[in-house]
Amino acid sequence: MVSNELDLNEAFTTEPLTRENVLSLKNQIYTSKANYEELENKIKALRSSISSEKDATVAKKNNLILGICLWISGNVEEAFDVLNALKTNKTASYFLGKCHQEREEYEKALECFEHSKHANEDEFEIQVNIAEIQRLSGDSQGALKIIKKISKEHDDADLHYQWAHCLDNIGEYDEALTHYNRTLEIDPNHPRSLFRLAYYYDLSGDDEKALEYYEKCVETVPLYTNAMINLGLMYEDNDNYDKAISCFYIVLQSYPNHKTAKLFLKDAEAGLNMLYDDDKVKKQDKEIEVLNIPISDFELSVRSKNCLERMNIITLADLTKVTEYELLSYKNFGETSLTEIKHILNQKGLHLGQAVESDLFLDPVVGADNGEPASTISQLELSDDCRNAIQKMGCEAISDLASKAETELLEQYGLTQAFVDEINNQLETLGLRLHSGNNVD
Repeated sequence: MVSNELDLNEAFTTEPLTRENVLSLKNQIYTSKANYEELENKIKALRSSISSEKDATVAKKNNLILGICLWISGNVEEAFDVLNALKTNKTASYFLGKCHQEREEYEKALECFEHSKHANEDEFEIQVNIAEIQRLSGDSQGALKIIKKISKEHDDADLHYQWAHCLDNIGEYDEALTHYNRTLEIDPNHPRSLFRLAYYYDLSGDDEKALEYYEKCVETVPLYTNAMINLGLMYEDNDNYDKAISCFYIVLQSYPNHKTAKLFLKDAEAGLNMLYDDDKVKKQDKEIEVLNIPISDFELSVRSKNCLERMNIITLADLTKVTEYELLSYKNFGETSLTEIKHILNQKGLHLGQAVESDLFLDPVVGADNGEPASTISQLELSDDCRNAIQKMGCEAISDLASKAETELLEQYGLTQAFVDEINNQLETLGLRLHSGNNVD
């Protein structure tokens, strides 16, 4: 477990300044934002002290610490410039090799690692680094020779990780899994092995295991960016957009300019909006299904049925468009019939006049040209004859047409029943319908 407590001044005054201490310090830096800010402050203080330092030995040591701090902070190019001036120092040479590695200058990295070896010492860690460089440069077989040689005396997590990765590269997947698993036996929180196993299971289509290993990997420090992004993509593939968005936000908190995280965050947010839209459509479809239930499906008295038929009220949707007053104003429609109607509407969670009070219908259809809701007669799919008849009425807006009664169109404007049916069919796609001829205005 990496400690969160950090004192950079104490860390760099500890003698000797070893590679192991620096690599441990790097992990500690990324456990919190406060630690990273302390590192940035340390870099500023070093720049200031170096420019005014008169003691050459002290200045050289501070330059070494500055180069290491810059490398830890991710400022590889500036770290390279500082450490390159100190490359005769074995510690500086090692971290200069790390800079070359990140710049994909593998031959120069090998030179630096070789130079950083101490005489008469095993230098196991550097041998592992050299094997890694050979693997990265495409020489997996050469890397395996080094790994197998040093494995006779060492059983180390990083060693087995490099071994597994080399086997991965040459297609020995089963044996690679054996070494990845051995890595996790030695170090259950080895981030790179957790990531490789997650990636392996991801490609194999085993989503459950892939999620398990990605989730373990992102719990390690420092943040394993690629694991967090891949985990976000898996969540997104499973329509778990909230978790996906959280993953991409976490990456951007550490790396605000991370282009991939920005792109995937935008996609996940769009996916979340689409999911909400799908839920809305499903709800609307259910409402429309209920509203389109015919009145004839319910047990009503003969008087009630006859009255509703004469009023051209065919479905529950038609009932939600009329008020109690309109029903009671109709001849022979009394309180008993009204009670019957209220009862069947209540069974379906509806009530008289509800369509007037709230929009229970589908959102207006979208015009093909500009994506705006349809609002004019020209946007309805009507026959030319029907459209011409409506234009003669002086109607241009859909709302004007929908306010007309069927009897008004038939008797006052002389439209045929076929035109009225055509109009109703188009209005229904918008959740609208012409008033029945017997409604009271």
